[in-house]
Amino acid sequence: MQDITVKERIARARQLLTQIHNVSIATVNKDGSPHNSPVFMAFDKQLRAFWASNQDSQHSQDIARDPRIFLVVFDSRQGQGGLYIAAQAKSLEQTDEIRSGYAHLKQLNEQVHGKMGGVELFSGPSPQRIYQAQPLNFWINIAKRNKQGVTIGDRRIKILAEQLFSTSVQ
Repeated sequence: MQDITVKERIARARQLLTQIHNVSIATVNKDGSPHNSPVFMAFDKQLRAFWASNQDSQHSQDIARDPRIFLVVFDSRQGQGGLYIAAQAKSLEQTDEIRSGYAHLKQLNEQVHGKMGGVELFSGPSPQRIYQAQPLNFWINIAKRNKQGVTIGDRRIKILAEQLFSTSVQ
């Protein structure tokens, strides 16, 4: 069996962005230790990520202090791979930003889970907020397989956002 090509892996990364909705978000705690949380996440056409979280959650507190995050959009079935994203995150506070982020999240949430509360639940005195991650860098993993098709190793390679947008991958 041949190794998975970069072109095939980028096509898979595109699929992951539309099919995997529970994304791992890594933040840094106040003491410097790592923190990881799975969150329900929607991506827009610019590959910005949106999710809703309580301001008191550990990852929300971490983001308020340090906006650097790392996302992993990963299919846990063997050989299906993942998309790794270094990003900057923030709580959306401006009304137009909240409405835009809410619209992306609501559309996906209602497709997958059904109803989602109104936009008013994510501003003012409400403890919930809509968060946005602006991607900085992307990586995909490329598997190396033996003749029997068993994965014997993999490596991450950096890719450009344009490669994820483009319909023809070089």
